[in-house]
Amino acid sequence: MGVKTELKLLARQQSEQNWSTLPGEEMIPVEIANDYNAGVLVLVELDNNQQVKKVQDANRHLVGILKNFSRMREKFRTQEEEIEGWKQSLIYQSQELTRREVDIEVRSEELQQLESESQKIEAQREEFEATRAQILELKEEIERDRQQLEEAWGKLHTAQNQHAQEQKTALSDDQVQHLENLIGRLESTLGQGNAVHQPLQTLQVLQSEQQTILQQFWNQLEQDRGRAESAQSDLDRQVHELEQGWQKWHQDQDALHQLQIKLRLHQDALAHKSTFQGWLSQQIQDKDKIDQGLQRVQDGIAGDAKVDLSALRNLPLEELEDTVQKLQKELAKLYHFVSDQEEELKLQQQTIEELKTKINQSSEYDRLNLASDLEYEQQNYQLLEDTLQGQRQTLKDRDAVLKAHQDILSQRKGAADSDGGGLRQQIHPLLQDISAQRQSLQEVLQGLEGEQVALQTSLQQTQGEVDSASTALAEARANLENQSKALDLRRKEVAQLTARVELMQQILQPVQDKLTHLQQTLESVWHPLDSTATEQQQVAADLKQTLIALGQSTEVPV
Repeated sequence: MGVKTELKLLARQQSEQNWSTLPGEEMIPVEIANDYNAGVLVLVELDNNQQVKKVQDANRHLVGILKNFSRMREKFRTQEEEIEGWKQSLIYQSQELTRREVDIEVRSEELQQLESESQKIEAQREEFEATRAQILELKEEIERDRQQLEEAWGKLHTAQNQHAQEQKTALSDDQVQHLENLIGRLESTLGQGNAVHQPLQTLQVLQSEQQTILQQFWNQLEQDRGRAESAQSDLDRQVHELEQGWQKWHQDQDALHQLQIKLRLHQDALAHKSTFQGWLSQQIQDKDKIDQGLQRVQDGIAGDAKVDLSALRNLPLEELEDTVQKLQKELAKLYHFVSDQEEELKLQQQTIEELKTKINQSSEYDRLNLASDLEYEQQNYQLLEDTLQGQRQTLKDRDAVLKAHQDILSQRKGAADSDGGGLRQQIHPLLQDISAQRQSLQEVLQGLEGEQVALQTSLQQTQGEVDSASTALAEARANLENQSKALDLRRKEVAQLTARVELMQQILQPVQDKLTHLQQTLESVWHPLDSTATEQQQVAADLKQTLIALGQSTEVPV
């Protein structure tokens, strides 16, 4: 009699990536699923009449889903990192805008203050312009005096010519009176020239005082310029030191990342070895169970097979023989299937060990990709192992059922020892092979336990290094951020000082140019005026002497 299998429908595929759960507990009987153990997850293709067309193992499909999920998770992680980078960039831009607003406010206050000072200087400039207008008026008056002086010179030359002919002619009283009037007018002109000197001297004193005041501003400007240049140099040095500090911090951060990768690899390796250890222990237990089952089969024990022995004894002999042959074929098919799965499990384990070897020999960057591949292969291995657990139990149950049928058939045919001896001969090599496998697994398990102890020690050491490096990195970052804030304040102060120097330069230079022009104007007026006054004094003295001489020469003896 065959074993019937029922499949419980859990979900239905709506599209390629969409599944919907099915309500209730719908069960579908099927015969082509007898190769799968109870609880195994399979994919079933149904026709329109809810009849099973195809049954296949769901392991590979689940592995594909897990692989896609891993890729999506990595993609989401990358997007989260990009979003975090954008957030940091926005925070930095906001801080930069705030800093610029503060700079603008400070410069606005300085401009208002300097504008007030500029208004004061403009008032002084207007005063200078008024003084300059007075100087121009004096200059015109001096020009008129110069013309009168030239007229006096002309008259003096005329008098000298007349003196040259004193032997022939003599001065009349009217001529003497006229010369005296000219001398009086010349002396009066000299007095007016002295009166012009006084306002010019006052303007020179005023210009000198203004230049002295302005020079104080220039001296203060040079001091501020020196302080600004010194502060800028010190700021550049501090910025360079801060950049070096951040560069070292990033290097330390990279080193910490390497330590974290190393720690993660150690943790993964330890977890994988623990999983592998559990798998080895389970394999040893399974080998023991198979060995015990084969021993019972070899000893002719039917085991705990759920078979109605009385029904088999009443079954027609031919039908019983057909049933035994059918069960033998099913058992042989299942045995080969389980053997293939066991072989695939071994190949999967070899792939895992090869990936571990590559991880230990590859660079830190390649380890991340290899670690993802290793996790994927381990998931495949675990799914295959879970499936094989049920398949092994099914093989054991099917063997017990076959053994029960064979025993009843042998009893009814009276040949209980003939077939049993052949079966025991077939089982004996299997028992030897299982014993050798169990011994090999135990040796691997012992070596694995030693590797776990060494890996645990290395893991603890790496964890300590990561904790220490993380603490130092956090402290260094806090220190650098404080330095950065202090430099921002210092940068504002230097910018304010530099702006004040530039603005004072723009304000003082036009004032200095006007004062310089005023000084040149005063000098251009003062020197000719002084020279003219000296010449006038000399002319007046010469004219007096000439007149005296003429007066003496015109006297007649009584």
